[in-house]
Amino acid sequence: MKIFALYRWWCAAAFVLLTGCWPYTEPATGEYAAVLRRGEKVTKADTYGRFAALSVEYRQGGGSLMSAENHSMRLIHNDKIVVKTTDGIERWTDFAQPVYFVKRQEDDGMLALVHEQAGKAVVEKIAASEYGYRGNETYMHGFPLSPGVRYFPVDQRPGFLLRGLPLKTTVLPSPPEGDGHLQAYVLAAISPDGASFAYVDSEYAPSVVLVVDAGGKRRDPIPLPRIYLADAPSYQFNPYERLWAWSRTAFAWHRNGTGNWEVRPDGIAPGAAGARNAVEQLFISDQTGYRTCFAAANAACLPGWRRPDAAELRRTLPGDGDAPPFAYVPSAPTAAFGSAVGVLLLSRECCRVPSYHLYLDGAPAAVTAQLSARLRESKTPFVRVDECPRRTGNDGKCAAQLAQQLKRPESLGRELEQLLDTWEERDGVLFVMPSMVVAVRANAQGGSVIQTLLRADLSRKD
Repeated sequence: MKIFALYRWWCAAAFVLLTGCWPYTEPATGEYAAVLRRGEKVTKADTYGRFAALSVEYRQGGGSLMSAENHSMRLIHNDKIVVKTTDGIERWTDFAQPVYFVKRQEDDGMLALVHEQAGKAVVEKIAASEYGYRGNETYMHGFPLSPGVRYFPVDQRPGFLLRGLPLKTTVLPSPPEGDGHLQAYVLAAISPDGASFAYVDSEYAPSVVLVVDAGGKRRDPIPLPRIYLADAPSYQFNPYERLWAWSRTAFAWHRNGTGNWEVRPDGIAPGAAGARNAVEQLFISDQTGYRTCFAAANAACLPGWRRPDAAELRRTLPGDGDAPPFAYVPSAPTAAFGSAVGVLLLSRECCRVPSYHLYLDGAPAAVTAQLSARLRESKTPFVRVDECPRRTGNDGKCAAQLAQQLKRPESLGRELEQLLDTWEERDGVLFVMPSMVVAVRANAQGGSVIQTLLRADLSRKD
């Protein structure tokens, strides 16, 4: 019996040693013992003024091999706990006084700003952070926009701005629901009075700009020639800094005829197309054509265009759905590619970036011939996919022709490859140019339509 009892004692001792289930936990010691519980110790302390941000390690058990450890942070002020447990504490260094960003577990991870007022610690919850926001390892809580202002982007929404001190939160207005297909949610610029906001669709390759007032009222979007902003050395930078630096010189704010703010993108002007046909240029060169816009209210856009009425839309567009939000017709008869212009439509439903589609009264064969002639006259390199020989072996569709014209022998680009692979199953004639891909197809309502299927610098390597 004694041997069996001794055996059980050794088994229990081994279990305690390996699992860390020891009833005794070390008491807290050191400078911060008053704000620690048993088993906790401070591994790092960052002090500023009367605040201290503590990195706390908690060891559960008596120091055995298998004891568990938990790591967290704690914010104290005047040796009193302000935030007991959080995953991270970031000091907002724009201010002389100590100001901290923290996420409190007791508030379901809602962001709070902690600072000192009248000698006491103040915790201000930021309600706009309830549904989360984007950040990176360098900027976990907002991206610096200007001294004392941070931008908090949110997926599929513009996000919010945070100003301090005193703390002020500005929830950025979202574009109307019907404009969701534009996907322009990235803050690019703010009007001089802070009442209107310019959004783009990408922080590194913007292709459209959309102005929205604080009340949610928007201007017509202006598509831009594709631009690729300079790459950053690493992902730990402020990805919006290059966008804001570019927008400060690329966008000029002005008021339209109704007194509302608009932007005039650099190079966008009514006479940008010169003596060339402005509508035709939209389907010949992204860099030239998209320096013209057609919104009637914007003084930077080409005059002589208006919104179509319901009858004009029914005659041109198939289906009985809702009227497209961004459609334009000329006030006087206008021709393009040898045919009368019907409706000019701005949309991104068929392509990744907002692009124009043109409805004409001419037959597809005639429009195709005219587009080919214009491309040759302008000395624009292009490939007509229907004129490529049948593919052999593993070669891609039109591989040799595209490599010769686009100077891209290594790769056609994933988007272009996918488009060419699926095009054989569709009707129409596909044109590939250095900065865009367009198709001439028959319109179900009669006449033809030129659709922009891809707008990108096709000479860029993936």
